[in-house]
Amino acid sequence: MTSKQLSLSKIAVFITAVISLSFPSTKTPASCAAPLNGGDFEAQTNQRISSPWVGEGRVGVDIGLGYSNRGKNNVWMRNVSGWNGIRQRVRLQPNTQYKLTAYIRTSGNVTDGYFGVRDAQQKVFSEIKFGSLPRYTPMTLSFRTGNETVYNIFTGFWALGQDSWVQVDDYSLTGGSCEDVQLVPANN
Repeated sequence: MTSKQLSLSKIAVFITAVISLSFPSTKTPASCAAPLNGGDFEAQTNQRISSPWVGEGRVGVDIGLGYSNRGKNNVWMRNVSGWNGIRQRVRLQPNTQYKLTAYIRTSGNVTDGYFGVRDAQQKVFSEIKFGSLPRYTPMTLSFRTGNETVYNIFTGFWALGQDSWVQVDDYSLTGGSCEDVQLVPANN
């Protein structure tokens, strides 16, 4: 190497060192898919609720009607009797802490609403009871899974002999890590 090449090489090393010191690398934590899919209902394309969500009773989707908490769409449940709700099957890590949140609004006569998590056999695992919610209200449920991996998140209400409704939007489910966090098809 000539002395000129050696000097240029030293300058290149110096510049690289200065750039490395001036602009530290930023590490972004790995991002994994949420165990819940379509919690804002924006991907719903018709008024019938569809996968990954499952309807229970009389339910549907308001598309672009201005009833959502955010975005254009939300889910509704409306009836005069019986259970009316929605659910989504998710795979979660065993013995892990999670936080489930959704925004819920109801007619003034709702007294028997439920938001929570069921096990794979649809038995209630953890839930919150709600009544009349005149404005979208965030409901948050913190829970720790058991030894199982399949759960069902749900929201619904018992209509008690008069026209009643519930609207739901903006579900989120956080916790766990990237391993074993995946969507389970609704028909399983």
